[in-house]
Amino acid sequence: MIKAGERLDSESGTPVAVGDVLGAGGQGEVREGRTPDGRVVAIKWYLPPFQNDELRRNITYLVNEHAPSAKFLWPEDIVFKDGEFGYVMPLRPPDYVSLTRVLGRKVPMRFRQLVQAAGHTVSAFKALQAKGLFYCDISDANLFVEPRTGDILICDNDNVGSSRTAPRVLGTPRFMAPEIVRNEKKPSALTDSFSMAVLLFLLLMNDHPLQGEAESRIHVFDAAAMRRIYGTQPVFIFDPHDASNRPIPGVHVNASIFWELYPQAVRDIFTKVFTAGLADPARRPTFGEWETAISATLDAIFACPHCGRENFYCSTRRVATCWGCRKAMQVPMKLVIDGRRTVVLDRDTKLYAHHVNRRGDVVLTDPPLAEISKHPTQDRYGLKNLSTLPWFVTLPGSQVASPIAPGRSVALVPGSQIEFNAVSAVVEQ
Repeated sequence: MIKAGERLDSESGTPVAVGDVLGAGGQGEVREGRTPDGRVVAIKWYLPPFQNDELRRNITYLVNEHAPSAKFLWPEDIVFKDGEFGYVMPLRPPDYVSLTRVLGRKVPMRFRQLVQAAGHTVSAFKALQAKGLFYCDISDANLFVEPRTGDILICDNDNVGSSRTAPRVLGTPRFMAPEIVRNEKKPSALTDSFSMAVLLFLLLMNDHPLQGEAESRIHVFDAAAMRRIYGTQPVFIFDPHDASNRPIPGVHVNASIFWELYPQAVRDIFTKVFTAGLADPARRPTFGEWETAISATLDAIFACPHCGRENFYCSTRRVATCWGCRKAMQVPMKLVIDGRRTVVLDRDTKLYAHHVNRRGDVVLTDPPLAEISKHPTQDRYGLKNLSTLPWFVTLPGSQVASPIAPGRSVALVPGSQIEFNAVSAVVEQ
């Protein structure tokens, strides 16, 4: 193994100085490194049992492929010394925490940031599969989140597979697709889509989608039990046609609460993947379906005016009750876009290209084109134009459309009509 103070050569020709140990696992250890230009990186160095030509070829292939997006702590270079090797990757910033800490309630996150993290996760794996790659080992141990923003980073990318390379791992128990658990398939894009869905369910519901009453009846959760729950007899805990595996009150507390809080779009897409998608991989939701559901969920978030906890708008309830303080809330004003999409105008609301353009696809990584802004001297809010084009607003009772230049804001007056060039919207109370 390498030691602090040593210098490693690299295939790119850039030497890397070895620093202190950052972590260790079953394959090897991760150390801090530094390049001659002062850049601080991470070095993963493999234990002797993993020092083989096949693994080195796989890592070299990933280095040459380059990262699908900035969300991956991707192998950037091969380093070597005395016949052994490892690889260099970006160093994870200290403000990103493991998802396992969030799920364990060690780090608090608000709904908006949780949903944004879900969106970033979908976008990241969409970018990965666009390169013909699949992750093979999606789990909560490989995702890091920035709690204040919902940004994510994905680590342990040396397990990524492709049609050109044999998968090095089958996955992590509890996350593997049923067909892998049953030894019928190897990791692929379709099995990744299932593992991603399990990860998203854990992220949003803080419970496992297949662990309910059936799991609680098992006294020894051994390999045979895991095979039954996750492989041969999996049943979604909220399957609308099979109540045999419902969450048990007092045991599976989180899912029972959060399932009722999230909008129908979230419940529908999880139901699809964990019912039809359990038996038929081809019926698992596409990335586009995930992006649409997550975007609609973000559009529904608003803060309770009494306690500040975030809630979700439901069109069938004019006056809602906060799930936190149990007080009645008046839903904020809403923006109804083209008569088909409702966006709650909360203080943290942002509009993106999929809101103000007619294109059908949702890109969750787009920069915002509008945001809610507070008046500098008064207790009222407006919608600020962050785009490069003017909008036009017609106030109630007026026939004159006034321009809203980029950088300017329009007051939120019920009945106002806003023209976003490609689409029109109405402010509603």
